[in-house]
Amino acid sequence: MRRSLNNLAIALSSRENIAKSFYLFALIPLILMFFSYARSPLGLIVPIYGFILLVLKRHKLFSHQRAGLFQKLLGLVTVVASFFAYFLISPFFPGIVFYGYANYFFYTIGLFLVFFQIQALKEAFSPLFLVATFVTSSIVSDVAKSVFASFIPQLTSFIANVLNVLGIAATYSTHAPNTIVLNTTKGSVPLTIDWACIGFTTVYLFSIILVVIMYEGLSDTKTKVIWSTVGVLVTFLIAGIRLVAIFAGFYFLGSEYGQMIHRYGGYVLLITWSVIFFYLFSKRNVIIQKMKEIYTKAK
Repeated sequence: MRRSLNNLAIALSSRENIAKSFYLFALIPLILMFFSYARSPLGLIVPIYGFILLVLKRHKLFSHQRAGLFQKLLGLVTVVASFFAYFLISPFFPGIVFYGYANYFFYTIGLFLVFFQIQALKEAFSPLFLVATFVTSSIVSDVAKSVFASFIPQLTSFIANVLNVLGIAATYSTHAPNTIVLNTTKGSVPLTIDWACIGFTTVYLFSIILVVIMYEGLSDTKTKVIWSTVGVLVTFLIAGIRLVAIFAGFYFLGSEYGQMIHRYGGYVLLITWSVIFFYLFSKRNVIIQKMKEIYTKAK
């Protein structure tokens, strides 16, 4: 009997069973969030992506030592407390759901404390960062708006000049500094550029993804800084291209197509650019080698 119990304890404490237990418990918040976001399933994208990251980092996670007794107790307290995070945070964020991102954030920290030594929390950075940035996106947008919204008239003037260069009859007036009037064959069409139109969301989303990729990547700091700078600058450029495309859609195709470009154009451009950028980043060594070969032959 004693031997059987010992064998059972050894089996339960094996690395494989610990891994299964960890991922089983990591699924619990996703199941609870499924009910919270049943009417808005897009809200599940961030935690699901976070879970996938944890699965991909399986070997790194289980290279860490197991937690001690005191830390396990602390982790269990954090896990239990995470279920009540709603009551603590809801007075400051009235729009949050009963079991949402705040619960997931604290639950993940507690789960790591239960299973691994505290150093392993660095492996939780990416999913926790995704949750934190997603939750605070509206706050970041408001802060950025308070700083940069005053530059929208200059942006509007620049876009008007670009449209005229492209052969689109556009008028800009300082009396309506955020408005461009398109002089179409069917009459004048005034369109206003406000904060939501300038592409901050596009840049912010790309930057979030960029931080995660660069953090998880194995390249040196200099390479990461160079590629990140290029990525963000091109994303700003894409935000400008989106604005020009919206005005061109209204001018050449009419209101219906202009609205469609306004609604979906940013997502299409962001996804396309993200795929291109991260493909190039993954192939950077091959690209650099080919550029060196071309330069050598040209000498």
